[in-house]
Amino acid sequence: PVKKSALGIGEHLAKWDERANRQESYPTGYFANPESTLLGIRIVSNTYLGDPRADRLLATVGAMIEEAQPKQFDPAMEVGLTGDLAAAAGEKKALMDEAIVATMLALSVIMLGIAFFYRSAWALVVMVVPVAFGISAAYAFARFQLGYINAAGAFLGAILLGNGINYPIVLLSRYQDFLARGADPAEAKRAAVYNAMRAEFVGACVASIAYGSLTISDFRGFSQFGMIGFVGMLLVWLAIIPVVPALLAAIEALNPKLPSYLRMGVPKLRSDGSRSRTLSLVAKVTYTYPWFFVLVTVVITARAVWHLPEYFADPWEYDFGKMGSKSSDQSGAGAWSDKANHVFGKTNIAGARMIADNPGQVPQIKTVMLARDATDPQGKMLEDVVTVYDLLPGDEELQKKKLEVLERIRDRITPRVLQELDDSERATAERAIPPEDLRVLTPADLPPLMSRRFSDSTGAVGTVFYVQPKRVNFADAHNHLRLSKTIDNVELPDKTVVLTASRSTIFAEILTSMRKDGPRLSLVAFGAVALVVLLAARNVKTAGAVLLSLLLGVVWLAGATAYFGERINYVNFIAYPITFGIGSEYPFNIADRTRLLGGNVREAVVRSAGAVMLCSFTTTVGYASMLYSDFQSLVSFGKLAVVGEIACLYTAIFFLPSLLTLIERAKRAG
Repeated sequence: PVKKSALGIGEHLAKWDERANRQESYPTGYFANPESTLLGIRIVSNTYLGDPRADRLLATVGAMIEEAQPKQFDPAMEVGLTGDLAAAAGEKKALMDEAIVATMLALSVIMLGIAFFYRSAWALVVMVVPVAFGISAAYAFARFQLGYINAAGAFLGAILLGNGINYPIVLLSRYQDFLARGADPAEAKRAAVYNAMRAEFVGACVASIAYGSLTISDFRGFSQFGMIGFVGMLLVWLAIIPVVPALLAAIEALNPKLPSYLRMGVPKLRSDGSRSRTLSLVAKVTYTYPWFFVLVTVVITARAVWHLPEYFADPWEYDFGKMGSKSSDQSGAGAWSDKANHVFGKTNIAGARMIADNPGQVPQIKTVMLARDATDPQGKMLEDVVTVYDLLPGDEELQKKKLEVLERIRDRITPRVLQELDDSERATAERAIPPEDLRVLTPADLPPLMSRRFSDSTGAVGTVFYVQPKRVNFADAHNHLRLSKTIDNVELPDKTVVLTASRSTIFAEILTSMRKDGPRLSLVAFGAVALVVLLAARNVKTAGAVLLSLLLGVVWLAGATAYFGERINYVNFIAYPITFGIGSEYPFNIADRTRLLGGNVREAVVRSAGAVMLCSFTTTVGYASMLYSDFQSLVSFGKLAVVGEIACLYTAIFFLPSLLTLIERAKRAG
């Protein structure tokens, strides 16, 4: 306890000393924790996220660290970077590295599957050339139009590879089918293009629409993903029209000059006209037992629908810990941020930095924010709103009042009073005499190290301020929504609205965008896909069967999502509009081939199901490449997309042929 003086000011002096020393948190002269086992350096720059100079800054700092050779001072010494720039750069590099590996891995597996299916390496040439053109052109377009590729767009290459390769697969399969049935090469090419053109065009349209629906989102991350997908799918389809027949003609010319093991052979057909026992079995069971597959579909659909009402009441993912980078939290910028907190404490508040239009607004903004916070029904969120005036004795009016009090203190501690005190109390009283040169202090009087944190890019001191939240779990998006409501867009007493933003603002906007865009994008995608199918099918029966298959695939995807408790986040919800594309492309291939074969459903399955299954395999591999990602939101997207792919394949290969068979039998019976 503080010893009380005769004047009763001992405890006040102790309090004043504590306040005066509060800013002196680093007695050694370095930013360090109390044990001096962690030391920090604060680098102040005028770069920002997305600024090309940020990469150069980080590279320069990294080179300086490497040149210093920290290990020479202590083998256990570690040096790391944190902050927004370092975190963004680390995540970008990780994404680019993963995207390259994922694309190459997907390409390798897809190529092996194609070579096995066609029993020819030449099939790889036919597949790769048009797809490579389409994907490259799509990325070139995005780079030219936007100037950059975002995280989701980086992984889209593997997805486009899996989706886009569907078109040359179908065309090559039709070509080989006609060759195997005795057509000469020229006639086989013409027949393949004629037979596949409508199905291919519909497939490209619905896939492009599925991606393109994302462009109407207000969230630019979705828009870029959708734009690249929209352009890429159309360009791949446009490329196959001239490129695939030309490549086939070149291969035909080379075939006689090659040894037998290098030639592109003609597939051998079984007695029922199928290429494999699997296709023969699928055609046989769907033709013989159509009611079984229809009933199985009804049961699975009922089970899926059972979970949906409760799930869709609030399907969104609120745990950001399940969406970000795992490695960053363990060893990257996220881990170094935790260490920085031990050094800088509450001064490490870059994520809560905000700016006003002018310094005079800041005290009012603080008052409004704290008042809003007090009305939060779940309790206060804010620890404090730190302004430049918190480093001063107060605003101008308050300082004037304090100066008046200090003047009275100076008047009362007279020489006569001091003479009557003993030596100890006299020293204490002399410390309490206010200096005569005291005046109203302004932000300009602060030392640069303190004022710089509150200065904007123009040099104005006091426009920048910091919101310090309480120690709440910001991995929970609910808290971002609460904080955003408290600190966003402050209306001052004079009705001026100061537009403010923070990380919580961004996260809240993402959640709001998902809630608004999710249903809207899905309805737009389904409506556009349905229109394309209706126009291309030319009859209600075929269009209805295809769209029913599509809806079943989407319902199964939603049911599986609900059953396994997978919440919808700002990345994986893209799987729903994309599924509208594949969910109609596969059944339309079977339905259109049935039309071309005069209503012979079994023959259509025998001759087309193999290509559809290979298309599904390549697309699934493309989606599965997302599972390689360190970013959990992309992993979640991969899971949902694979489930949607499997659901749509079943409805196309088993349900649709069974349904068409029953319709045809009912028609004949009637």
